[in-house]
Amino acid sequence: MTMFADPKYETAKLFLNQIVLSVFGLVTVMATTASVPLTIVCAVLGIGMYVFLIYNMMWEIGAKDKIKADAGRYEYKAVKPFKMALIAGCLNFAGGLLCLLSLIQNDVCKSIAGVASTVCKLLWGHFLGVVKLTNMLENPFVWLFVAVFAVLITVLGYNAGYRGISLIPALHKSKKDKE
Repeated sequence: MTMFADPKYETAKLFLNQIVLSVFGLVTVMATTASVPLTIVCAVLGIGMYVFLIYNMMWEIGAKDKIKADAGRYEYKAVKPFKMALIAGCLNFAGGLLCLLSLIQNDVCKSIAGVASTVCKLLWGHFLGVVKLTNMLENPFVWLFVAVFAVLITVLGYNAGYRGISLIPALHKSKKDKE
């Protein structure tokens, strides 16, 4: 059995995709604050693009690992996508946990939570429209929930790819199938 290194490239790509989509989300939310219907459309579009991109990326990684496993060069590890999501989202979880400090009635804790909330808004710009529309900007649990959601999408995408399950079959056809 050949031992492969941890998927550092894919984990970095996962984090980079989050940052790029966050910038997209921030720009669209800032540009559409005057119109609530347009903000709703942009918020749904931002989250949809994030889910699609992360799911598809992890699906491809899972499918490649399945090919390696079928050839006997890889042993399935159920914690791999979970570990990738946690490493890529360590800032998200740290920010979400620091936002919970706002529950403590202390000036220092509230200041730290305010800074963490701002960082979370920057890291999760693609979710900012939905959070803003539902008036949950002051809820300290919302950013922790968003970080957990990202982990779930990552794990779901990887396991679907590994098992060959596709939510969009036309997207995951091989070149032979397309001809």
